[in-house]
Amino acid sequence: MTPKTRDSVVFSLNGQITHVTGDDSFMTLAEWLRKRALLTGTKIVCAEGDCGACTVVRAFEPRGSKKKPIFEAMNSCITSVLQMDGSHLVTVEGLKVDEELAPAQSAMRICHGSQCGFCTPGFVMAITGALELLPKLDRKTAANYMTGNLCRCTGYSPILDAAESVVSSPKHNLGSRYLTPATIKKLRELTNSTLEIHGSSGPEGHHGKVFYAPQKLADACKASAKHKNSRLIAAATDVGVQANKGKALAPYTISLQNIPELYTITSSSTSVMVGARVNLTQLRTAMTKPMPEFARFLDIFASPQIKNVATLIGNLANASPIGDTLPFLLATDAVVHTARHAQGKFSRRKIKIEDFFVAYKKLALKAGEIITAVEIPTGKYAHNLRLYKVSQRKDLDISAVSAALNIDVNKSGKISLASLAFGGVAATPVRLGKVEQYLLGKTPSTPVFDTASAMIDSLLQPLSDARGTDTYRRVLVTNIFQKYVHNTFGDRS
Repeated sequence: MTPKTRDSVVFSLNGQITHVTGDDSFMTLAEWLRKRALLTGTKIVCAEGDCGACTVVRAFEPRGSKKKPIFEAMNSCITSVLQMDGSHLVTVEGLKVDEELAPAQSAMRICHGSQCGFCTPGFVMAITGALELLPKLDRKTAANYMTGNLCRCTGYSPILDAAESVVSSPKHNLGSRYLTPATIKKLRELTNSTLEIHGSSGPEGHHGKVFYAPQKLADACKASAKHKNSRLIAAATDVGVQANKGKALAPYTISLQNIPELYTITSSSTSVMVGARVNLTQLRTAMTKPMPEFARFLDIFASPQIKNVATLIGNLANASPIGDTLPFLLATDAVVHTARHAQGKFSRRKIKIEDFFVAYKKLALKAGEIITAVEIPTGKYAHNLRLYKVSQRKDLDISAVSAALNIDVNKSGKISLASLAFGGVAATPVRLGKVEQYLLGKTPSTPVFDTASAMIDSLLQPLSDARGTDTYRRVLVTNIFQKYVHNTFGDRS
């Protein structure tokens, strides 16, 4: 510890400023709420962020932000107490006013939306999070906001009835109750320094021995260069799942959570720059106008609880061949922005996305290099872009195959743009440059597209796994391409 660091995680819990130190801070938030705060309304079931029983609501804005934070639903089972530094948290116990139940609680009781009751607090918190943004929910909107919640007893009709009947109440509004100017000011004062916590690696399986969350990017880069075996995290939704399954994590964790510049998202006439800590909900909002197809795709990417926390950069850095956003980034010629501290100097550089994926889970990053942002070109890429995801479930499931396809023609009727990218068909997400080159300059026709389809099949070497065989994936890719061509160009025989 240095004089400018602190060893206490600080957050507001149901309106009370709370400090957590030592090994307790390495616990998952759900475990800590139940075992230390004794707020047992928050349940733990899947411990993977799938079922929503652990849902709480959180409001957070980085230092220097002029926006008042907004409460949003999140999973508490796959995040650590460490990551809640500077947050305002509300659990199901914090909803009622005096002895009066909150609107979501009353509606669930009146509509008989609960049977065994184990999942009920999670549904209540998901509905409450939605009501912080909307005054009333129609049935479809309610279903969308509860995508990340599972019930094993009732079926969903009475739960949807409850959500549809709820009207937000100013008396129960969490923002006005808990996000008071005094609380916001006090929390900012208490968290205005670098967080560094040392914990043991005892029998309870703590996440790591040191957690370091600086307030400056340069300090994060220095730490990354110094600690060769460190683990860098943004939102760590995937890391949280691994930790719950007993996977040992790095002894030194560097978090980007307290660096203000990484929360920025800026748009121009030609691109959108997405900071490393911009979550997927914020990204969807920013992409609605410049890239509406990507915004639509994010609707089925994950649950609201996940999207309110997870980041685009996390999906990129995880480098999974089935990462859903990666074909999109390849097809749009995205650029990865990085920073690094080496030989006593701080430097930045840009990496073309086509050069970024080297091998399975291996990226073109130098030692200690940190991804700070991704630049997504818009304009010409938005016109005929279509994104596809094939999985066993429509929502909240891992893809067997994902795709980003974009073929456009010029005024002469010739193909002037061809971008074809796929995930789940190789050790890395791939872009099919040979097929694109074949298509360029051709007049769209069935024979041309049939030849392109055969080329695609010959170039791919998918593997077989639990989500599908190599043959299945080949058929999927061909069908996706033919579907895209039919929907975009119709019959060109």
